[in-house]
Amino acid sequence: MTNTPKPLAVYIHVPFCKAKCTYCDFYSIIGRENSIPAYLQATLKEIRQAGKRHDLSNHYIDTIFFGGGTPNLLAPPHLELLLNRLLNLAPHADQMEIGMEVNPGEASLENLLAYRQLGINRISIGMQSFQPELLKFMSRIHTVEKSFSTYDDVRQAGFDNVSADLIFAIPGQSRDQWIGDLKHLVSMNPEHISTYSLTVEEGTALHRWVDAGHIKMLEETVDNGMYAWGREFLEAEGYPNYEISNHSRPGYQCRHNLNYWRGVEYLGFGPAAHSYFSHRRHWNIRNLDQYLRDMNATGSAIDESEQISRTMARNEMILTRLRLTEGLDLDEFSLEFDEDLLETKDDIFLKWADKIVVKNNHAMLSPQGWALTDEISSDLMSPE
Repeated sequence: MTNTPKPLAVYIHVPFCKAKCTYCDFYSIIGRENSIPAYLQATLKEIRQAGKRHDLSNHYIDTIFFGGGTPNLLAPPHLELLLNRLLNLAPHADQMEIGMEVNPGEASLENLLAYRQLGINRISIGMQSFQPELLKFMSRIHTVEKSFSTYDDVRQAGFDNVSADLIFAIPGQSRDQWIGDLKHLVSMNPEHISTYSLTVEEGTALHRWVDAGHIKMLEETVDNGMYAWGREFLEAEGYPNYEISNHSRPGYQCRHNLNYWRGVEYLGFGPAAHSYFSHRRHWNIRNLDQYLRDMNATGSAIDESEQISRTMARNEMILTRLRLTEGLDLDEFSLEFDEDLLETKDDIFLKWADKIVVKNNHAMLSPQGWALTDEISSDLMSPE
């Protein structure tokens, strides 16, 4: 009897940007487009090495995602080389999802048409806001008009699975502005909408400003209120939540991110990319020049790795599944860890009785519990 092939998610990190956003803690660098050819050769080598290092004979590629940074700074021939190398790693699903982030104003119609021709079938546009002053505060270099024109070009290029990102709880942002942004985006009719609360991440310009007292973030109650209103509005408009920050028309959930949240194995390539395979996680060096040197010298740019213990896997299943509206499948959890969570953590279910719902043997958070996901998940976890 043969084993059922398992899905695999693949991520390519493109670290190049034209400008650094004030809030961004993803690894990215500006003014280094001249290093793209060297990055390309190193990443192609890393993909080839992964095919030798990992036994992928019982896997198929389900999703591929180009993130960053700004993936659209790669020319279509660069993306074609990467895709061809990736597709040699393992067989792939007939209806594979191949997604890519683009910045407004940075992807021409000509390039978008080329991306579509290559098989890329999902585009995510980082619009972030339709308020010029808020874009300026976040150091976004695009204009509001560029968000609209890029969206039109994406549609003209033939993409029928389009996502757009918006950010809320920005200092200086009013509730009316947030409502206006959501209404405007819904009127454009994308298939998918991601809404993110502006968070202060260490090492960012925003962190330095807040730390120095130059900027004051919005109160948590205001942040939570914006989130709740946005969720209810999008649900009423036909974009129900399927994850804390993600909403979609039926059938247009981001499969790549769902693979992460459902515990599917994944391989990441490029500087700072993470991988999770065969109960082990590793991540690459967070520096382009060192990544290039290491790949050239040894064929590997792994910074650190860790074995995923049974307790870690247990806790991560709780954390990731509770982010989803479908919740944690208690039968799956019991089968995997030989534990009846309703019994072992009955006190926690009682503590959060108004925040956790158990339905069809799935533990899921009520709308009132979503803002407390991390706290609730932590209570259900076990110490190492």
